[in-house]
Amino acid sequence: MCLPILLLRLLRRVFSLVVAAIVVYFGVTLYQVYHEATSARPVNSQVIVVMGSAEYNGTPSRDLAARLNEAYSLFNKGYANLIFLTGGSLPGDKYSEAGVGETYLAAKGVPTTAMVADGVGLDTWQSLSSVATLLSTRGIKSVIVVSDGFHLLRCTQILTSLGFKTSAAAAANSPVKGVQLAIDYGRETIAVAAARIVGYKLLSMVRHGS
Repeated sequence: MCLPILLLRLLRRVFSLVVAAIVVYFGVTLYQVYHEATSARPVNSQVIVVMGSAEYNGTPSRDLAARLNEAYSLFNKGYANLIFLTGGSLPGDKYSEAGVGETYLAAKGVPTTAMVADGVGLDTWQSLSSVATLLSTRGIKSVIVVSDGFHLLRCTQILTSLGFKTSAAAAANSPVKGVQLAIDYGRETIAVAAARIVGYKLLSMVRHGS
């Protein structure tokens, strides 16, 4: 058998192994995203961090409201006595996601002294790295992060990498279902898989150019 044929077969075998490894890697990551979404449980902590989501001219989207309601429930059950709201605003927006969240919870009876709205960040990394600075200045080390279930692994990985003891709670009544939920699981799997190679900070910089 001539050398070119042997070389071609070797390349095909290497290619097949690489493809198989990639499939396995993404499959394991998807399982981990799903496992965190379905098994995460909060533990008593110093603060609840609520991840932002869309708001419409000062009114929280159904998704954001579900996250805020979950935080409200945890607060009332005594899991933490302080809530940090995250989520910035796009150019031209009058309100930030964090500010809308604070107003929403205040209307439900959460004291304003028990909340901090940090309206910084256009993605998960930016929001959590910003809030981490505020938490550190207060000496806070333990955090419950609240978001949709599919988003929790990314959030807990970032907060843990920033030095916090982190547990999580999924928004119980999230409206994200069906096809959109499948899309979000796929997106989270790609984000987590990529970040394990290059890091969340670099991914954020590539996405937003800074």
